[in-house]
Amino acid sequence: MDPRLSPPKTRVRKRRKKAVWKAKRKCPQAAAPDPDLYHCDVCGKDIKYQSNFREHQRIHTGERPYQCKRCEKTFTRCADLIKHRLVHSALRPFRCRICGKRFKLQADLDKHGKVHSDEAPFACHLCPKHFKRTSCLVKHLRIHTQEKPFACSHCSRRFKWEASVKEHERVHTGERPHRCDQCPKTFTHRSTFLQHQRTHQKHPAFSCKHCTKSFNHKSNLLKHVRTLHS
Repeated sequence: MDPRLSPPKTRVRKRRKKAVWKAKRKCPQAAAPDPDLYHCDVCGKDIKYQSNFREHQRIHTGERPYQCKRCEKTFTRCADLIKHRLVHSALRPFRCRICGKRFKLQADLDKHGKVHSDEAPFACHLCPKHFKRTSCLVKHLRIHTQEKPFACSHCSRRFKWEASVKEHERVHTGERPHRCDQCPKTFTHRSTFLQHQRTHQKHPAFSCKHCTKSFNHKSNLLKHVRTLHS
């Protein structure tokens, strides 16, 4: 073959390089594991530090080696146990700069900060109401859906809110945690306790707009207005 008719060597090399590059794109090789990272065989996650890798493995094993001595609650991480100990402590190191209210956890202070803001980004799609926190929206939606996720452990009754089922269960247990400091009476429900406290007030809290009568309970005032002024 006439050497004058053969393609230049540089052109042939370029074509070969291009062909190799295309082949690599079609069949990419698996990246070699980084020897400086700890690889989880269960989920494939790579973690930089050995201590974090050990904590991560507990997600798969269910191991909870850190236990609270006060309530026997267990935790996966030591940091979570340290945070939990504040529950049993009177210390409230995180203070709101606006109202001075104090909190045990930074997360609780961050949630509280929304109280002082006009922002309410969580909207109900069934009514015009807006809420500052997702948890408040979730609770509100139960009014529309009539969902009752909290069941009494003693009977078949169900409730929309956790606080309601706790109060109801006292009917079965006989617990009466609300004690009047002016008489020996005790109460199961906080609302009943607050109503009772008004009986010790010198000046009744609810006054009639149509006459001079006053009442300790709002229900008595409403009954009075319906009977005499409607």
